[in-house]
Amino acid sequence: MKRYALALDLKNDPSLITEYESYHKAVWPEILASITESGLNN
Repeated sequence: MKRYALALDLKNDPSLITEYESYHKAVWPEILASITESGLNN
């Protein structure tokens, strides 16, 4: 089975990192369902 990953570098700016993390904590339920339905689990 192939595995795919996304790696990125964030600017070393604590306020930008906090903003990035806050966007990713509040994931829409439809997005989570789509990810699960496509077979992604990790």
